[in-house]
Amino acid sequence: MNRKTIRTLLWLATMFLLPGERGATQHSNLPFCTAPNEQLFPDIVSDGYQGAIITWMDARNGNRDVFIQRIDAKGKILWKKNGIPICQLPSSQGWPIIIPTSDNDGAIIVWRDSRNGNPDLYAQRIDINGAELWQKNGIPICQNLANQDDPKAIADGEDGVIVVWEDWRNNRQDLFAQRLNGKGETIWSKDGVAVYDGEGDQYDPSLTTDQTGGAIFAWWDISTPEWKVFSQRISSDGRKLWSEQGVTVCEANGNQGGPLVISDGSSGAFIVWSDYRNDPAIFTTSDLYAQRLNANGQRLWNPDGIAICNQTENQQQPSIAHVNHGIDGIVVTWWDDRDIFSDIYAQWINGDGEPMWKKNGLPICTAEGEQRQPKLIRDKSDGTIIYWLDYRGDYGNTATSAIYAQRIDKNGRSLWALNGRPICLAEGGQMTPDAIMIDNTVLIAWSDGRNGNSYDIDIYADLIPVNPKIRE
Repeated sequence: MNRKTIRTLLWLATMFLLPGERGATQHSNLPFCTAPNEQLFPDIVSDGYQGAIITWMDARNGNRDVFIQRIDAKGKILWKKNGIPICQLPSSQGWPIIIPTSDNDGAIIVWRDSRNGNPDLYAQRIDINGAELWQKNGIPICQNLANQDDPKAIADGEDGVIVVWEDWRNNRQDLFAQRLNGKGETIWSKDGVAVYDGEGDQYDPSLTTDQTGGAIFAWWDISTPEWKVFSQRISSDGRKLWSEQGVTVCEANGNQGGPLVISDGSSGAFIVWSDYRNDPAIFTTSDLYAQRLNANGQRLWNPDGIAICNQTENQQQPSIAHVNHGIDGIVVTWWDDRDIFSDIYAQWINGDGEPMWKKNGLPICTAEGEQRQPKLIRDKSDGTIIYWLDYRGDYGNTATSAIYAQRIDKNGRSLWALNGRPICLAEGGQMTPDAIMIDNTVLIAWSDGRNGNSYDIDIYADLIPVNPKIRE
């Protein structure tokens, strides 16, 4: 009997065993927001005082609004029960992003807003007590009559924020960006500067600091016969620093897409993407590749990129984090279906583009059933916390996903229980977890359906101590 057959039989057994165990081993997680209707997509940043500020999209008023809440390191809720509204106009506001301010006195929240009909982008700054510092209901980032969508944002290092988004003002999907200072004033051109506004459509913008008040961007472009990943650097005053249409990240044949970009600590960047160069069909089997660009946009590694994982079958949904502020490279995690069901794998790529762990990655979770949407954060002891949605008891049923996590040391050795420790096993399913480190504790929050009503989803959280001396 081969290994895949054995795994299939074992997984079938879990279909009958694990659902009962799930209810019996629920965690007493913290109910963070249990207002009526849906609370979705929590996003977390440190508050600078060993606590955190969380924002989310909230439907308690019948339409989507933006709310925030603050929590301390002991799990105490610090503001009004069920959160403070940032914007609750009759129109729809949603998909908020929260960014810490450099003075550790609150945060900036960016969201998608339909108050003017077509979706625009707005922002608000709050202090450490949750008081609004800019005009009520936020200041506009972009109010162009066309649609603005899929915003991403980072701190600019000077108490402000840089935002990038997909924009339809030219009757195609281009990329624009804007910088706001700490007073809520736009620094770049009205309605943003073009990161890319050429022919065809551009998708999935990602950005990182260039450490000088500007940003490095990455995206994928379908204007060429093969879909390619491009990058651009924009200065602190809104000028393009690389070629007008950006630099090509990868020269290989085949399609590339879904890039993520993160600073390399030297005013350059690491970029990771999904790569279909080995796919005989189109977009069915992806590998993961990476490239490093210097401050001038020059490729430092192989022109075709270096393989993070080119194992047969499919690798998807990468997430990345720095190693030593980017000086020693990046850690990457992803889901991988090399063995029938998607599992979680990880790899460390050093600053020279060399894989430091096992070729094609180390297994983080190979439990039966599906594991998806891995994310990771670095801990305070040169290790990594990886967390994901887990369907080991209910293959394919997204209403019953659980949340698991694993901690690995600098050598990739798992420090917690085999295949991860459960964070939440409550009935009803969990979605879209987000986490940060607070001192030596992981704070993780997610949307949770444990009350049994698919239209009434709450926000729950948990604090997970990290002890580097104990293997659980």
